Order: sequence, then C-alpha cells, then structure tokens
Amino acid sequence: MKKGFLFLTFIVALMCSACGATQAEQHEKATPLSPETTLPADGVISKEQMGTIVGKDQAFRFVGESDGIRYTWTYQGKQIQNPVEQKLKLTFDQQEQELKAVKKAANNAQEALGFSIAKMELAGTPTLEFQIPKKWSADTAVLVRKVDGELKEVKGAEVAIKVGQQTTLNFRVLESGVTYYLVGGNAKVTKSQKTQKTTASEAPTTVNSSETTASTTDSSENAAQPEAESPIEEQMNGQAVTEDSQPTISSEAPETTQPSQTEPAEKTVTLSISAKTILNNWDDLKKEKQPFVPKNGWILAPTKLSFKEGESVYDILVRATREAGIQMESSWTPMYDAYYVEGINQLYEFDCGGLSGWMYQVNGWFPNYGCSKYTDLHDGDTIKWEYTCDLGHDLGAGY
Repeated sequence: MKKGFLFLTFIVALMCSACGATQAEQHEKATPLSPETTLPADGVISKEQMGTIVGKDQAFRFVGESDGIRYTWTYQGKQIQNPVEQKLKLTFDQQEQELKAVKKAANNAQEALGFSIAKMELAGTPTLEFQIPKKWSADTAVLVRKVDGELKEVKGAEVAIKVGQQTTLNFRVLESGVTYYLVGGNAKVTKSQKTQKTTASEAPTTVNSSETTASTTDSSENAAQPEAESPIEEQMNGQAVTEDSQPTISSEAPETTQPSQTEPAEKTVTLSISAKTILNNWDDLKKEKQPFVPKNGWILAPTKLSFKEGESVYDILVRATREAGIQMESSWTPMYDAYYVEGINQLYEFDCGGLSGWMYQVNGWFPNYGCSKYTDLHDGDTIKWEYTCDLGHDLGAGY
C-alpha cells in the first residue's frame, strides 16, 4: 500500500512538472513581441518569440548597444513564414591597426568600422542600422568583407549614410557568420570626371520577357568589360558600382515627361533561371537530361517583369515560364501550405545527384519557406531560381 502510494505520488509529480513545462511553453508562445525590443545580454531571440510576428504587416525592431554604438535590427513580419532562432548580438572590431589596414585597402578611406554577425539562419532579410556617437568625415559608405585576404564589396547591401552630430548607417543583411567592415569616404566628383568614364553609347539594353527563350544568353557575361577601378575604389570616388551593375551614363538625369497622377508607375522585378551548377557536375547528370541544359547554363537570362501587389514569387515564375515557353512543373504540398517547384525546363529534383533540385533567392536571401508564400515583393527586387547540386552549398545558401 505504501509503495503504491509513493508510486502514485511520483506519477502526479511528473504530471505536474509536465503541465508546468507545457504552460510555460504556451505562455512563451503566447507573449507577442513588441514593435521594439531591447536585446537580452546574449542577443538571442527564440524561435517561439519570432513565431509571434509571423506574417504580420509590421516592422519589428531589436535594439542593442556595444562600445557606445547603438545598433538596430529591423525585420518585416510579413516576410517571416518559418520562424527560427535569431542571434543578434554584434561584436565590434575596434583594433586600430586592423582598421588602418582596411582603410588603406579601401583606397585610403577616411573611416572604417568592423563588426561580426553570429552564424545563424536568417528568418528574413533584415536591415541593420548603426548609430555611431561621432561625426564621420564621409558622405558615402560601402559594406565590404575579406575574401581570400582581399576586400570585396557585398553585393545587394547598399549603405545609406546620414552624418550629423552622430553618424547613422543603414544596410540590408544577406549573410550571417561573417566579419564585415563599413568603410566611408567622400564622393565629390566633377561632371567631367564622370563623363570621361562613360558615354551614352554604353547604355545597357532592356530584355523583354516575350523575347526571351530557354536558349537566351547573358550579355553581361559575353560582353567585353571596360577598364575600371575596383568596386570599392569606384564607391570612394563617387560612382557607386557593384559587380552586377552597369556604368552610369551621365551625371545628369535626362528630361522625362511626368506620368499622370492617375497612372501609378509600374512596379517590376528581375527574374532569372539558371542551371549553371550542372555544368560543374556534368558527370552526375542523367544522360537523358543533357539536352535540356543550355551551354551557358541560362534557362532564362535576367528579365524584367511587371507585377501586382499581392503576387508571389511563384506567380511570377509561372507567368515568366509561360510567356517564354519554358516547361515548369509544380505540386501543392498541404503540409507546408505552399507550392513546390519540381522541375523547370525538364530538369527535376535528383536529376544531378541526391542533393540536387531547385532553390530560389530574393535579393540574395534564400527564404526557408515555399515560393508561393513569398508575397513581400517590392519594386526593383531580384528573384533568382537556381539549380543546386549540393543542397544549396554550391549557391552560397547557408544551410
């Protein structure tokens, strides 16, 4: 009898403990994040906390401070569909010798700031803002990182700078687990200096989706590139150029007719479809699929497409492939409440190895949810559909 009573007491204790844990978990899940949250000491925002802002049409800010520098992460709730833990504490590099070397490498930039972002899976494409308690001697800034010992500009992460009694810098974060540097300089270049580098004859052409087919080639890869300074040097000399951008035609904007107020400007995105990774893994490709891989890897070269509010990445892919006459197959997956793209141009999952298939990225970020759920599109966004042969590692996806 006594043993039975002790056993019953033990079971009740376990049940109470489990109930307590469940209630604590439910409480954590039920506590929504405020529009602005001060980061805890470790800088961690849990998966459950991120889950409270999923799909919300609102910006959420996470504020931290270190070495006198205030920094703010901003996430768009509408962009988050699959919440994951975020490690938002930053580590700043204030070593004078290191920063001096960075400034020298960046064409003798006047200012520099080094910082490291912890390794994590980004839940979206957040922006990061720094408020530095000093006035920088700069009116332009570039985000760079070291690659094989050399500074390289981070594509798709243009920096907005505002200088007053303090300096404010703002940019998009596309990759974690990296040490970055913000370098600043002056961008005062005369009109004659600019026009010497470029002329109207160098203007890029626009590709129309109706004229693009599966055999389209990328003119940017085949065209001869003019001699120019490095992207960092261009930025420091006042001409913002990234590895994907075209030269500026003129320092003055041409005269244009103002659109009617009743006709809103058309919003566009740039979409491309690439199977270039297969070219490096040709021996793994099924023999019967070889005819479907273009020689240069482009199934659809970067193409501008208009879109309407509320359309998803999937909607745009469907329309683009239909207009260009490219085969595309997808299926609905109830578990994820989203469409899954199985194949494009007859290239399917596992056609080039056990880790192969299609992935998409928007502005350099690989969303961790289905393309039909990505509806937070903006004018000028870049959508890339890419075939991976190594679960995204060959594309730079941090999985």
